[in-house]
Amino acid sequence: MKNHNYQVGGSLPPDTLCYVRRKADQDLYQALVAGEFCYVLTSRQMGKSSLRVQTTHRLQAIGIHCGIVDLTEIGTQDLTADQWYATI
Repeated sequence: MKNHNYQVGGSLPPDTLCYVRRKADQDLYQALVAGEFCYVLTSRQMGKSSLRVQTTHRLQAIGIHCGIVDLTEIGTQDLTADQWYATI
C-alpha cells in the first residue's frame, strides 16, 4: 500500500492517492477532448500544476498526445513584452 504523504509545493504525481478530483478536472478534460482551447487561471497553491498532470495522464490514456510548455522560466528577468514573446 502506498504512503499517504502530505506534499508542500509542486505537482502531485498522476498515481498519487491523495489527489482530490474536482469539478475542474472533469470540465477541463471534457473541453480538451472536445478540442477546445483551455487555460487555467487561479491564485498560487491552488492545484493548477497537479490538475495539469492529472489531465495530461487521462488524455494520454485515451491516446491523445500532450505537450507542455513551462512559461515560468521566461519572464524572470527584466524583459520588454517583445523580448518575452521572442523567447517563445
